[in-house]
Amino acid sequence: MPVMAPRRRRDPAESRAELLAAAAELIGQRGPDNVSLRQIAEAAGVAHGLVSHYFGTYAALVREVLRVENDRIEARVRERIRAEDGVPTAAGILDVVFDTLADERYLRLFVWAEMHADYQGAARPELMELIDTIEAGIRDALAGRPVPSRSRIEAVALIGLSAAYGFAIGGRSWLAGMNHDPDDPVHAAEFRTQLARMMGAHMVEESGLEPAG
Repeated sequence: MPVMAPRRRRDPAESRAELLAAAAELIGQRGPDNVSLRQIAEAAGVAHGLVSHYFGTYAALVREVLRVENDRIEARVRERIRAEDGVPTAAGILDVVFDTLADERYLRLFVWAEMHADYQGAARPELMELIDTIEAGIRDALAGRPVPSRSRIEAVALIGLSAAYGFAIGGRSWLAGMNHDPDDPVHAAEFRTQLARMMGAHMVEESGLEPAG
């Protein structure tokens, strides 16, 4: 049973933040299928109705927990781009994504949220801001030379995310089905390398540039 936090006066912003923190902790421990709004309220030390007041449904609360986690991922991608002198490389971005997806708690959270109707199609302005950062880095790196179009950059981002998340969810089963050892890290490393190469080649193809080796 979760330990109920003592109730005390909080302002709305503080209450909302503490509910999010309690939700993230419980969902991380048990998975999103095994947590209720009442348990989250008890852990945060607030009335059950207050959770519904701030978030509406349980699915909406899970979505908000996922949004916070995604913000952290995108912040790490930006840090990686800055470390690469502002030039976003496919390999660098994929390193961040694959390291995140190695956390089964995050992966369960993502899959659960995507399977619920009120999350599908949710706006992701922070993702568009990240693509803005990638586009700006590419333009700076090419310094007046032809650059990939916005649609090409978005397509490459979509390909990379789809492949990385798909591999994280089904990669072990697929490798085993091909008579490979799914526990051998060589396979995951090779998949990451080949995916980065394909993304890089697709990114520059439109501009007539040679992909980086």
